[in-house]
Amino acid sequence: MNRLHLPTLALSLVGIASLAGCQPRQPVYFGESGDLSYYLDRATSVEYPDVALDSLDEVTQNGPPVTLRNPDFGQPWELSLEDAISISLQNSKIIRGYGTPGLQGSLVAAGVDTLANNPAGAGTTFNVAVRESEPGFIAVPGQVSAASSITTNTGLESQQGVEAALAEFDTHFTASMFLDKTDRPRNTIPANPFAPTVFVQDAVNFQAQLAKKAATGTQFFFRNVTDYTRNNNPAAFQPLSSWYTTALEAEVRQPLLRGRGTAINRMPVIIARIGTDQEIANLESQLQNMVCNVEIRYWNLYSAYRSYEAAKVGEESAQATYRKVETESRLGAAAVIELAQAREQYFFFRTQRIQALSDLLDAENNLRWLMGLANADQRMLRPADEPISAAVQFDWWESSDEALTYRPELRSQRWELKKKELQLAYARNGLLPRLDATLLYRWVGLGDDLVAADRNGINFPNAGSRAWEGLTDGDFQEARIGLELGMPIGFRRELANVRNAQVKLARERARIEDMELDVQRELSAVFRALETNYELAKDHLNRWISADEEVEARRSQREFEDATLDEVLDVERRRAQARVAYYQALAEYNKCIALLHRRKGTTLQYCNVQFGEGPWPEKAYSDAMDRARGRSAARELNFGYREPAVVTHGNVGMDNVGPGSEMIYADPAMEGEYYEEWSPEMISPEPTPAPPMPTPEFTAPMPEAYRGPQPQVDYGVRRTSVEMPVEPSGLPVNSLRSGTGQ
Repeated sequence: MNRLHLPTLALSLVGIASLAGCQPRQPVYFGESGDLSYYLDRATSVEYPDVALDSLDEVTQNGPPVTLRNPDFGQPWELSLEDAISISLQNSKIIRGYGTPGLQGSLVAAGVDTLANNPAGAGTTFNVAVRESEPGFIAVPGQVSAASSITTNTGLESQQGVEAALAEFDTHFTASMFLDKTDRPRNTIPANPFAPTVFVQDAVNFQAQLAKKAATGTQFFFRNVTDYTRNNNPAAFQPLSSWYTTALEAEVRQPLLRGRGTAINRMPVIIARIGTDQEIANLESQLQNMVCNVEIRYWNLYSAYRSYEAAKVGEESAQATYRKVETESRLGAAAVIELAQAREQYFFFRTQRIQALSDLLDAENNLRWLMGLANADQRMLRPADEPISAAVQFDWWESSDEALTYRPELRSQRWELKKKELQLAYARNGLLPRLDATLLYRWVGLGDDLVAADRNGINFPNAGSRAWEGLTDGDFQEARIGLELGMPIGFRRELANVRNAQVKLARERARIEDMELDVQRELSAVFRALETNYELAKDHLNRWISADEEVEARRSQREFEDATLDEVLDVERRRAQARVAYYQALAEYNKCIALLHRRKGTTLQYCNVQFGEGPWPEKAYSDAMDRARGRSAARELNFGYREPAVVTHGNVGMDNVGPGSEMIYADPAMEGEYYEEWSPEMISPEPTPAPPMPTPEFTAPMPEAYRGPQPQVDYGVRRTSVEMPVEPSGLPVNSLRSGTGQ
């Protein structure tokens, strides 16, 4: 029986105690400096990234905003709508004002701009290039997918550009080299001259391969396999102690069922191109929103100036009335009441003017934002264009057809529907079993050496023979031909993939049906709002004319003691309200015209704005020319494969989309003595001026009143000609077009 010595046991206990310890202790470090300034006693904190970013001059040189107490706005800037749209587009790498404009009753509201809170929601000129250059999934370098492999619907919807999808047909190169050393005893009789007891061998294996997948699904392989072997087998069994074996192999694998044909193998490329087209449609949708919002903000600013002008005229008129009542020598309680009423009227219009000025500054700031200008730059935007006051008649059926054709939202959804149709056809191909035909041909050479610059004519197995010389002589050739079959029993996953594609296709069809219905609803709503605001503008103008005539009459009666002050003050207030309501209705009428074009999808054509792709690198143009020349030299095959179905019909001409409307003369019902006798000079009273306040004034002439038939207004395509530059992806231009599948 073995016994544990006492000293050994004591040392063991001491060692365990020193490792475990009775209580936790801090570790001891040699060379500790004691400087722990870099140590933080917290894991997370608010930090700011170190990025190299220069802010815009509009941000760094922005001055304080114009307010009621800081009314110094500098010089007025007479701005046309044409220039407002042009400047907005030129300053828009990020689509500001991308919110969709809408209707609130019969009033047009600009889209909500939330760029500061949701920058990812805004479109940019880089979006198409980002989508086009998406790499998708980067596989193991040098490996090609199986000849009959397909992906799922989810895999087809992965974010990848056309170039990434075309990479499936790139040529792949792989090479490998392995060195093996064997030193292994064998179960043989000792001292056996024919089989040594220990087998010793040095082996080197080198393999290089080029592999490519064609659009038909065919796979081509060309490889070289070279082996070097040296072992201790007796000379009785091998004439050479070391030798080289090299082989050239050419292999072709052709799928016969699953994965066969250009339509199936090019499907990911076409779907990737559809993704780019959808990104273009999304960018166009946001750009149309922006252009429409610029026009809406422009007319909002025009209406704000007119409202401010009306409030100022009302204030001056109320002040003149107050001064007149104040100078009248009347006694008693009636005079005190009249003076208080006149003073209340003055302060009412004064508050209206202050509020109108605040609204004007807000409207000017909103337009500045859409134009990409600084908040304050010693210039005050002031609309130089007058709104359209003649009746514009849109043809319903033509407008409806344009909306169903040109709305970018519908185009994007139709692309989605086309994508789902292609995915269903792709999924059905997965129901076929895998049946591949294989053909392999091999040239083999064996020799004492691998290769030399000259041929010596020595053949294997003689010493000095060369493996490559024997291979090129073609003495040893091998071939293999065969079929490979594989299929799952039941096709459960494949059937689920098909069912998934069918359900998604049905969902997209249902979506586009209701989207078209909603487009009709939006179009009909803006049609009603257009006519409503036109009629309101006429009626408010009638109110204005009538109230102006009544003001003059009441003032005349007041001088002869036939009218009370209440009546004079009331009609002055109603005149100011009618004037503001007229210009607001007129602005809403013009905003409805802009909104109708947005809901037809013809905003860019109406404003003469086009997309223009930015310049590519010179190498891209060179590559595109080489591919075009190579394709022109190819021969067309009229047999052997089926041409894919049409995916797109190309561009749809919009030369005749003027705005899809016809300018007609003013409504004959508007003729009458009011419109024949009224003139803007009728509402130009000269009251005692109010206390001076440096505020922006709108001095543009008021539009003429409706006077029966008017000259036809040119309401065709605007003169604004701005090209919206879209950043290219920077990738080589490919010659594979999704429309033809060639």
